[in-house]
Amino acid sequence: MADLSQERIFTARKFHESTWVITGRGCECYLLIGENKAMLVDAGQSRRNLREFVQTITDLPAFVVNTHGHFDHTGGNGWFDEVYMHANAVRDAKRAFDDPDGYPLDYDIQTVAQGHVFDLGGRTVEVIEIPAHSPGSIALLDRECRMLFTGDELESGQVLLLRGGKEVVAQHRENMLKLKRRKDEFDSICPAHNGTPIHPSYIDAFIENDSRVLAGQEGSADCASPTFDCYNPASPFKGKPSWRRSTYAGSAIVYDLA
Repeated sequence: MADLSQERIFTARKFHESTWVITGRGCECYLLIGENKAMLVDAGQSRRNLREFVQTITDLPAFVVNTHGHFDHTGGNGWFDEVYMHANAVRDAKRAFDDPDGYPLDYDIQTVAQGHVFDLGGRTVEVIEIPAHSPGSIALLDRECRMLFTGDELESGQVLLLRGGKEVVAQHRENMLKLKRRKDEFDSICPAHNGTPIHPSYIDAFIENDSRVLAGQEGSADCASPTFDCYNPASPFKGKPSWRRSTYAGSAIVYDLA
């Protein structure tokens, strides 16, 4: 049995009507409570029973929707009976970043795609495909509460675009333009890391940042930041000489020149 003594305990903060952010190990998770059901946006990476913690907040049946398949978002999926993600996220979802012992990995996955709508009862959440950081990335638009959940594709620390060279930067820019076309439908953005909520103006900052990189403006060879310790030997990200960090108006992307 896994030793939970070193696992960070869960904490929760209510930051909007019927919406909580849950912090534990891995990413931040969001609990969206409707009239009939509750949705958990991502499930973090803790061996502790996340479902039991969610039940201290609501007694409604809860299910998980993953913004993408990386294990710091999917490690707690197996505590729940229903788990949804994009088809391109499935291959990564059960690949633990560390010893898999103690994680509940024997669970079924249902897939969703662009335009799928979850109905929580008086609260609907729409799937928007935005693959760049990960090929299975989706954003989730909470229509009634006017919030956009973006996973790791848009945040205030940095977006990691470490596969595909400038092609993935171009894809990220297209995704940001896609979200900008929906800007009248949300008032705040809720990322999975490095602070929440953030202002929708980050979308414009990332569009310009991506555009500058695509136009040939090279970022810094020093890619580290307080929230991206890529030079620590213990870090899952090992810095490469071809990596660059580009910043603009508070946005940052880390991409690969190769």
